[in-house]
Amino acid sequence: MKIKKGIFFMIFLAATAGFAAWTQTITVDKVPPPVRQAFHAKYPDVKSVEWKIKSEKYEAEFVLKGAETTIKFDFQGKWLETEIQIPSSEVPKAVLDAMAAKFKTYTIVETQTLQLFDDSKIIFEIHGENDKEIIKALLYADGTIRDQSVKPKKMELY
Repeated sequence: MKIKKGIFFMIFLAATAGFAAWTQTITVDKVPPPVRQAFHAKYPDVKSVEWKIKSEKYEAEFVLKGAETTIKFDFQGKWLETEIQIPSSEVPKAVLDAMAAKFKTYTIVETQTLQLFDDSKIIFEIHGENDKEIIKALLYADGTIRDQSVKPKKMELY
């Protein structure tokens, strides 16, 4: 039994270390100068920023005009996307109607706007959940679904 527990613990540590490498909070001095310069060019007045590395992208998280904002860059400082949290009351009716029609069993838990470097339209990123799954849907203001993904909810361990 001790061997099984030891193996389980080693697998748990390896998985945790792998996750930590995938998402890591870093200090500003670890952010490459081109990324810092690109960020300050876009948001010169923002002073309080939390930096992370996620999937080989640099993320700056901060509050702008009361809204949680995340901006992503590649390692060369190329802007990739900006996410801004918004209240569900700011989501267009066509988006909410499309969500209600396509994802009837899901409750909306988070709403954001999303701007991508390769798409000139504003996208609404809607996160929903039900008893078994979590969904992320990207929709245009007219309710057209651009993309969607579903993953199972994590089971709680006791």
